[in-house]
Amino acid sequence: MIEVKNIEVCYGEEKALDKLSLSIDKNTTCAVIGASGCGKTTLLYTLAGIIKPASGNIFIDGEELNGIRKGTGLILQDYGLLPWKTVWDNIAFSLKSRGFKKDEIDDKVSTTLKSLGMEEYSEKLPGELSGGQKQRVAIGRTLALEPDLLLMDEASSALDAITKEHIQNLILNIYKESQITLVMVTHNIEEAVFLGQKIIVMDDGKIKHILDNPYFGDENLRNNLDFYKVCLEVRKWLNEEA
Repeated sequence: MIEVKNIEVCYGEEKALDKLSLSIDKNTTCAVIGASGCGKTTLLYTLAGIIKPASGNIFIDGEELNGIRKGTGLILQDYGLLPWKTVWDNIAFSLKSRGFKKDEIDDKVSTTLKSLGMEEYSEKLPGELSGGQKQRVAIGRTLALEPDLLLMDEASSALDAITKEHIQNLILNIYKESQITLVMVTHNIEEAVFLGQKIIVMDDGKIKHILDNPYFGDENLRNNLDFYKVCLEVRKWLNEEA
């Protein structure tokens, strides 16, 4: 579904992405991991059409990307919720901006809240929610638009360990039910191994290594010794000097 061909992104004299090429199959998941400043968030925002590469091309479903794409959903690290709007209205807002009719909006918001287990919080403001609940709303607001490509920037970085695992389980279930293509950026090795069929290790604007994860998709994977073997493999590549 995604073909990235020799893209370069520069911030002044610094190359954030350096002739990077990448292929991601349709209806698969890809976790991008690396140290701060390696270019992973720049890659995500370039895939979202927010950042335009100085050179190179990106193709999604065979069409060249030349800006923000209707079928792409982006979930930000800081949730991006409107603090003065209720949970219901935050989810409805994205639908209203796309021109959906009121009946469609009501139906989609209700279905989304139910699927996320957030029905009882529909009239709450973001400031009245926990971090995990805010993340569920952010996910729901994007999923209500039914994207075929979902991009996630540090989806659970601000959450405690238990809530982090709950959100990761939710993301895995969403993927299984909707069969979207998922690309996520993370600093967390365990998250990358739990959610990534393909794990991309980045360094200095380039892809350092790609691991295929044969254990992806098992909800009980964290209880499996093989999970930690893959984590150690990812850690080795993160720590290995280029």
